[in-house]
Parts: sequence; structure tokens; C-alpha cells
Amino acid sequence: MGNLLRMDLFRMWKSRTFKVCLILIAVSGLIVAPAGWAMIHLSNLFENVAELFPDTADLSSVISAPFPFLNAMIAMIAACVFFYADLESGYIKNIAGQMPRKGYTVLSKFCVSLMQNLLFMAVGAAFNLIGTAFVQRIVADEGIRNSLVIFLLKLLLMQACCTILLFLVSTFRNKALGSVMAVLFGTGFLSLAYMGIDQVLRQFIQMGTFSVSQVMPDQLLQEASPKPLTALLVSAVTVALFLPLAIGIFDRKDIK
Repeated sequence: MGNLLRMDLFRMWKSRTFKVCLILIAVSGLIVAPAGWAMIHLSNLFENVAELFPDTADLSSVISAPFPFLNAMIAMIAACVFFYADLESGYIKNIAGQMPRKGYTVLSKFCVSLMQNLLFMAVGAAFNLIGTAFVQRIVADEGIRNSLVIFLLKLLLMQACCTILLFLVSTFRNKALGSVMAVLFGTGFLSLAYMGIDQVLRQFIQMGTFSVSQVMPDQLLQEASPKPLTALLVSAVTVALFLPLAIGIFDRKDIK
């Protein structure tokens, strides 16, 4: 298993898609604050510029936002490409044949994707900090510790979303399906589908103010400050459900 992890890490690091996505995430983080500053200052539609774009920015607000612009979507697409790489190249036959269980290849990709997501988030937050420093003065406020907690919670939620993508890619062996879901997860567009599910469920049960979107990892990932307990439970349940399922189904399927 150790050799498999090292091999997947090496493959991830050498992947052209990984490098391109890393550059996109860095550029996106770098320009999001200057672009916002330019739009507000160059537009005649906004009178209270200082209120919309103050001169200072809290360090905690930057740390707790590791997915500026479309970085979450980019990271998830990169994960789908990585999950499908062995199947696409045909190497999976040789790799899985050396393992006691074929499903170990799925577990290895899950572990490596966690490292990939952590790197993407760190780069996104770091370049967002640099970009913000161009147009605002960074202030080290008292919320830094809490922002680090939010950062870790978003890492768990991102990994929960990637576990669903891993299940889809490894089970259906379809990178396109995973990529479409990555776009929907990363942009938050599935909120419309969750609203439809809520309407159907309310025809049969009393839900009160509860909404399905409140327990979906992709929706919690979009929140500025997700509730810690909810984020932990949703992440744990999602991984506990979809990872064993993906490993089990992959074990039973013939490798072509």
C-alpha cells in the first residue's frame, strides 16, 4: 500500500492537469481582490466605495476563504482527472494485479486527493493573501484561530465532495460524469435541485425550516463559516458511505 501511495503521489505531481490547475488556482487567488477593487473604483454606480471595499482586510477572512472565485470547481475537476488517469491509460491492469485487493487503488487515490486538495487550498489562500495585500492593508485580527478551524472544516467538506466524485468515476468509469458533477458541486448550482427535493419531501413529511441543502457537503462548502459540528458529521457520514461503497464495487468489477 505504501508503494501504491508513493506511485500515485508521483503521478499526481507529474500530471500536466495538476500543474495547470495549480497555476489556475494561484492566478485566480491572486487577481480576485484586485479585480474587485478595480470594478468598484472604476464604476460610477457605487458611491460608498469605502463601505464596499474598505482600506483594510482581516487576515482571518482571507485564511477562511481558501476557494476564491472558481477554485473549488477547478480543484474538483483536477481530482476527477486524477481518479480516472489509470483507467484511461490502461495502467490499472498492471497496478491492481499487484495488490491483494483491487480496491486498494481506490483507497490510495482517496488519500492522495486529500493531499492534493490541501495543497490547492493552501496555494489559493496564499495567493489570495498576496493579491489582497496589493489593494488592502492586511490586519492580523483575533479571529485567526477560528479561521484555521474553518479552513480545516472546508478541507473535510472538499474531501467529502471528492469522495462522491471518486465513487462516480471509479464505479461508472466515466470521467465526463465526474467532471459535470464537479462543476455542479464547485459552483453550488445543485442548490436548485435541493430546493426541488425539499418541495417533494414536504408533500409527505413535515420538515419545518429544515432543508436538504443544510446537510449537503457542496452547499456547506459554499458557506463563509459552516457550523463545525454539522460540517464534521456531514463529512464523516459522506466519506463513511461512499468510500467503502466505491472500494467494494471496484473490487467486484472486472478490469478492462
